[in-house]
Amino acid sequence: MTRQLDDAFLDELAAYGPIGKTLGMVIRPAFVAPQGKTFVWGDWSAIEARVLPWLANSPGAEKVLDIFRTNDLDPSLPDIYKITAGELLHKDPREVTKPERQSHGKVPVLSLGFGGGVGALQKMAVNYGVYFDEDASKALVTSWRDRNPWAREFWGQFRTDPSGEVTHASGLWGACLMAIRNPGTIHEAGRVAYAYDPDYMGGTLFCALPCGRLLTYPDCRMRTRKVKNKDTGEETEVTALWYRKGFGWSALWYGKLAENVTQAVAGSIMRETLVLLDRSPPRHAETVGHTHDEIVMEAVDDAGWVSDVSRHLEDAMLARPDWRRDLPLAVEVTSNWYYTKDPTIEE
Repeated sequence: MTRQLDDAFLDELAAYGPIGKTLGMVIRPAFVAPQGKTFVWGDWSAIEARVLPWLANSPGAEKVLDIFRTNDLDPSLPDIYKITAGELLHKDPREVTKPERQSHGKVPVLSLGFGGGVGALQKMAVNYGVYFDEDASKALVTSWRDRNPWAREFWGQFRTDPSGEVTHASGLWGACLMAIRNPGTIHEAGRVAYAYDPDYMGGTLFCALPCGRLLTYPDCRMRTRKVKNKDTGEETEVTALWYRKGFGWSALWYGKLAENVTQAVAGSIMRETLVLLDRSPPRHAETVGHTHDEIVMEAVDDAGWVSDVSRHLEDAMLARPDWRRDLPLAVEVTSNWYYTKDPTIEE
């Protein structure tokens, strides 16, 4: 039987919160530790919101990192989300409520850091059960960008005069396009650098990360391609910087460049930590999985061992090799007999 989606039923569903978040809460507890074992997992706190300004490597971005450093030393002080909400709402961060921290703090920080606009803000807001109309969204986007000029500088610009001569190139976008226009040369942006090899895989753009890994964009060049609108099915021609991705194509722009380098560095931190735990595992425990920015271990169900494993996991996740020694990190470690985002849920 199919239940009609009337207003009453939708109100009933809304009581559980955003659908995606609710499903996440339901799926995680499906993972239960074996008898005699306990899950211990660590979660890097706001890792992408930390990595992005660290990669920008500018005075303005450093001020953002200082907020994290201060809050890590004293968690009772307003965090980055409360400070952002306070700026956008023009109120003392200490007076920001929990709902305001989510709507005007967490949502803008997570959705706008990669060059996102109104659409990105509204999409992220829905995930947190928040709605912004078009005017409110535009105002928030403009206000956040005005208060975070370091982000716009890191995304970058590229301008030419009518003759094609470059008049301005900056940030990720400028370094990317300058590399393509000048094959074999290296162009830096913050802590990353780009180079272009026209003879490799149809012309490949490389991005060197501070950890030493390379991101690769094969067959990368300006093209005009037909793009189908997912909603209307209408096809339009789009001229952009396209590269091969799997069996298809993907367009590059400054927002994607920022997202790629941020998530790639966060991924490198995850890999390094997993290797460290594999080479030097805690006693009576083993790594059994990871999800996005969390590492999950399975420990012997004993208060003493669980405490030791928790400390071992936290130390490993906070380890700082030379290449990221000045990147501030924070970790929250939790233990429970089942895996969940909120271990306070009643059994």
